[in-house]
Amino acid sequence: MKAKSILIAFLLSAAVQAPAAEGGYVKEQEKFLTLLNAVADDPDNPAQREELIRFAAEMKVKPKVPTEAKKAFIRAMAVHIDAVNDEDFDKAARLYSEAIKIAPWWVQCYINRASSLESAKRFEEAEEEKRFVRAARGQARTAPPPVKASFVPRSGPADYRGSWGSGLDCWRYEFEIAGDDLTITMHCWDFPRAVYGTGKVDGRKFTGSSPGGMSGTGVGTRSPIRFRGSINEDNSVIEISSMLAPELAETEGAMSAAREQVRLYGTPEWQTQLWRHMARD
Repeated sequence: MKAKSILIAFLLSAAVQAPAAEGGYVKEQEKFLTLLNAVADDPDNPAQREELIRFAAEMKVKPKVPTEAKKAFIRAMAVHIDAVNDEDFDKAARLYSEAIKIAPWWVQCYINRASSLESAKRFEEAEEEKRFVRAARGQARTAPPPVKASFVPRSGPADYRGSWGSGLDCWRYEFEIAGDDLTITMHCWDFPRAVYGTGKVDGRKFTGSSPGGMSGTGVGTRSPIRFRGSINEDNSVIEISSMLAPELAETEGAMSAAREQVRLYGTPEWQTQLWRHMARD
């Protein structure tokens, strides 16, 4: 009720000031107030909210944000910045909602609330907030950007983690995703634990590289490589292609060994193999 009262006061204040202005400004303000009042009367109507946000973003004279909305936003920011767990991020999302109730056209609130919801692993709700962000940016309401294919959520610090075997060189590969960042760790007979490479994930496709170097035991040298590949829909198989890349080597030993391979076997080519998922973690 408090938010509704503040909004009504804002409406009345703006209505009193409107006659003093002229021309297009008056019409713009009247349209904004009409849309704002519609959202206040029916806050659960996303189409009306989108229309308000889109119109506000295109106004020549942007509407002022009420002080109470700014205060709620600052309280939310303070919680959001210090958040360390789902409960904290949930609280930040609730506080952003308070600001949104007072200033439902203020797009920064939706951006921050979407971020806090994602951190709380409430992904569907976060996507709803992004709908309103897209409205402010003039993107089509019926054709949102394609959503990347998602991996199965896992517990722990990573968004996804799994172990694959049956590679040509090693008996196990750990595939870990944190956000868009990828790390592949390999366990070979002379490399009990060494980073195969790091890269970026886009949906279920990935690309990356490794500078090579000494193995985990200090015996042997890993080759500098580029790699690319994809993981299938049920996370059971990874298809990965790699190619020797001497120019990526960070040590003289790795570069010399890679150049020797090129001398002996010719220009590097992509080599493809399949890694099959081992015991699910």
